[in-house]
Amino acid sequence: MNDEPRANRPLMESLRSIWRWFKPNFYRCHLAYFVVTILFTSIVFHASNTSREHGNGGQQIRYVDSLFLTVSAMTATGLNTVDLNVATRYQQSILFVLMILGDLSTISASVVFVRRYLFRKRIGDQVATSRHAQRLVANIDEELVARQSHEPQRPRNPGKVQAPDQSAGEAPSPRPRWMTPSRRKCGFVAPWETNIWRRTTSALSSWTANAGRQPEEHHYLSFQPKLDSRGRFRQLNEAEYAELGGVEYRALQLLCWLLPLHTAFWIVLLMVILVPYASNYQPVAEVLRDSQAGNLSPAWWAVFIAASSYTNCGLTPLAASMIPFQSNWLILIVTGAGVIAGNTFYPIFLRSYLWILSKVVPKEAEFHHSIAFLLHHPRRCYLWLFDGRTTWVLAATQLGLIATEWLLFEILNINQTAVDAWPLGTRIMDGLYQCLGTRSSGLYVLTISSLAPAMKVIYMVVMYFSVYPLLISLRTTNIYEERSVGLDAEQLEADDAAKNKKQRQDPKKGRLRGLHIRNQLAYDLWWIALAWILICIVEEPRLNSDAPGFTIFAIMFETVSAYGNVGLSLGVPGTYTSLCGDFHPLSKLILIPVMLRGRHRILPLAIDRSIILPGQSLLAELDHHYIDGLQDERNVERRIREAERGAQAESSDASQPCQDPDT
Repeated sequence: MNDEPRANRPLMESLRSIWRWFKPNFYRCHLAYFVVTILFTSIVFHASNTSREHGNGGQQIRYVDSLFLTVSAMTATGLNTVDLNVATRYQQSILFVLMILGDLSTISASVVFVRRYLFRKRIGDQVATSRHAQRLVANIDEELVARQSHEPQRPRNPGKVQAPDQSAGEAPSPRPRWMTPSRRKCGFVAPWETNIWRRTTSALSSWTANAGRQPEEHHYLSFQPKLDSRGRFRQLNEAEYAELGGVEYRALQLLCWLLPLHTAFWIVLLMVILVPYASNYQPVAEVLRDSQAGNLSPAWWAVFIAASSYTNCGLTPLAASMIPFQSNWLILIVTGAGVIAGNTFYPIFLRSYLWILSKVVPKEAEFHHSIAFLLHHPRRCYLWLFDGRTTWVLAATQLGLIATEWLLFEILNINQTAVDAWPLGTRIMDGLYQCLGTRSSGLYVLTISSLAPAMKVIYMVVMYFSVYPLLISLRTTNIYEERSVGLDAEQLEADDAAKNKKQRQDPKKGRLRGLHIRNQLAYDLWWIALAWILICIVEEPRLNSDAPGFTIFAIMFETVSAYGNVGLSLGVPGTYTSLCGDFHPLSKLILIPVMLRGRHRILPLAIDRSIILPGQSLLAELDHHYIDGLQDERNVERRIREAERGAQAESSDASQPCQDPDT
């Protein structure tokens, strides 16, 4: 009898392993979102071939190329199997929308919106299904209303919490109508249903109205939390958990404003500068209209390139990319700024915004408390927001890599005809711009095949490792606890727990970074190697016949570019399309999952563990006591009242602000 369970264990483990692949989490939902969107838009893109515009030669784009272009746009890769000037304006508009939908900042911001939604939905569902909670909290609400209506304001004491609308010595104001039980679905006063966050998040422009409302000792937590060396909260009771959840929810509310504003600001800023400039400055307008068939609109080019540079996609309606503008400093500076704001320096920009706001916003304002929480505990709230030390290290690393790559460009391309023909100023500017293009955007100011052989190898290495500064910063700042922004699925944690336990406990961050790099290399390299081998097998006839542009290194370069979502290509002589434009259709299909895999290598695999659910254990205990005859009802009521008082985080009288060990 005892042997049968053991005999069934392999089968049960296999079933559990299969179930893990079908169990929804954020990574799989995100992948499904990409796949469904790409399949739908590729069909629409291909179907629009029937309505051709004048001037494009009537060229039909095959479905495999339509699918490839939509994948390239949404993954921000930028490889193109056909020149975009043969696509209709409607088809180009589809690619424009896909670049925005698949952008790093857009997708990562969606994590914040999902977390905010789940914060409210989970607690609402639990209260709605908790029979005893519905009756118990209704009584609590009635007592709270009666207390606010008839009791005088009590003086503030250390350790106690005071409602944020009441100063010492003032009579309490009646509860607003929207705070009464009749206006709430469940009656449970969750942290985000208090007067605090509603007033804070009603509009960013109203934050000044809260200035001077509380003394300088006003902080975002009413207790002094115990933090470990990585800023994680330790030994919190139920009330403190609830209060922390409310503070974090308000921080998420702030991010839900800040992140879309960052994206919209930079794209609109680029458009505002480039659209009138390209339309009215004749040298630029003439190049755009006359350099290729189709009479490209300068205004449309400016709109498209603004989104392409910010999203780091690199696709452009102009087949020659940025080559015609290699001496136009304005276009290079503006699009280069979009490149670094949308990818390379994205976390640095975000923390800079918060730091500036923390200096401008009065410390007594509620808005300042959300900013302070984000600065102290950034990785609890957003994937790409790091602590101060990590942000400085990331900035120094990015600047160092750009400077090194630019220096190598200037040295290794000496005596290269394509570069020596440039004036000194153009050579410096274009070398710097090309470094940004190689890191992520894929925009180029000269054909990559004209560079020195050593520079091509360096570019291939840079394309693969370009994401590592961001990725390692993200991995090393991950908070491995039940309330953190989880990046590893449960099965990966189980597999690596025994192996990595010693290294994770090592205080030396250098060893931890080395561990993350080794794990990431194992994650990446086999995909690149497998795709490279398969494409070489498919393209063997062209490789054996020495077809123009077809070499084993060129195929490797193309594969790394696809996996790194960069979009640079050695190309084919005489054309501006990527080398994959001359690939066999099967080779193009091989590159499609490579681009998708590369786009997903730095995304979270799960999101549920990053949700704090204030009151979850309380509500479960409520139903437990309800079933058992309500024998401990008074004790449960006391805990509920403590949780409600703890939710009033903004009215604390803490003696010290919460210090972040990492800033």
